[in-house]
Formats: sequence, structure tokens, C-alpha cells
Amino acid sequence: MKRSYNGTYTIEQDHYTLAIMYTYYSDDGDYFNPPEEDFEIYEIEYNGMDITDFFWDYLDGSGLWYDALEYARDRAE
Repeated sequence: MKRSYNGTYTIEQDHYTLAIMYTYYSDDGDYFNPPEEDFEIYEIEYNGMDITDFFWDYLDGSGLWYDALEYARDRAE
């Protein structure tokens, strides 16, 4: 089954809110085609301020990327 959607992974704490906007695509595949998945973060906001460039410059590869991917995968099921 093919799934494609945009979503937002949000972390809310006492003093800040972090919102990670993403696009997620997955296809379970079939006998002839292997499963495939694509995940892209296109915007990140910290208390409403765009910090996308900061994220890619300093935090790429951090646990936040993987947390957002797991969130997207869970929503796809």
C-alpha cells in the first residue's frame, strides 16, 4: 500500500515548542517491487521562529531527525 502525507512532529516543553514539519512516503512493495520509504524535513520552528537552516547546519543527524521519522512511521500504520 502506498502512503504519502505531510505532518508535524511537535515537542512541547514548559519554555519552548519545537515543531518539525515533514513529508513522508512509503510503499510496502509487492512481489516485483521492493518496499521503499522517503522522509524529508522541510521546516523547523522554535517558538514560531524558523530555525530550519540552523538545524541543517548544526543538528543534522541528531536524535531529533530519527524521532520525527519514527513518529511519521507510526502515523502511517
